[in-house]
Amino acid sequence: MSTSGCRGIRPAGREPPLPAEVDTAERLADIARATVAVAQERGTHAVTLRAVAERLGRSTAFITHFVPSRAELMANALELARARWDDERRDELGGLVGVERLAALTRWMCTSSPEESVFRSLWIEVIADVRAGHDRAYDLLRTVTDATYESFLDGARAADRAEAARIADILYLYCRGYEVKSVEDPEGWPDERVQHSLELLLRVLVFDRADAAASA
Repeated sequence: MSTSGCRGIRPAGREPPLPAEVDTAERLADIARATVAVAQERGTHAVTLRAVAERLGRSTAFITHFVPSRAELMANALELARARWDDERRDELGGLVGVERLAALTRWMCTSSPEESVFRSLWIEVIADVRAGHDRAYDLLRTVTDATYESFLDGARAADRAEAARIADILYLYCRGYEVKSVEDPEGWPDERVQHSLELLLRVLVFDRADAAASA
């Protein structure tokens, strides 16, 4: 008996047709969240188009309609990370200015969470093998990190204008080093250990200088 006239029957292996109006941003966000979930559960090496498709209950063809390669999959996940970082940084810094804003930014960058660790793992993988087609993801990361450095520099000028660039360099490199260690050895570098050393660094490098300048 032919099933060609039977309603509700879809040949196996075929995707349901996309709605006429597809919210591409929403689809990309879904794919990004699924990418992060796969990385969190199985490690960044397990992030593939097929694995993300399985996570969403979709076909690989559905995923490649929006992100055509694994490199684009990584870039899309990091776009999600950038949006979250922007929101979190804005909430954390609020209306702070000067050295207080600089200190708050540094403390915020040197904290961790399970999802943050996943984003950092993706970030490290992109940097480690930019030749594997990760150019867009790498350029995205450079945009984020360059903007972060400028924020350090602005705050450092309130502590010591003459040495602002060196202060920004040190704090920036401290935070970037922490991000690598938080992925490489999270148990050896818990937030508590990092924050203790960070407070010492901020006192010597930022607050003492600002106090000395204010009393001069």
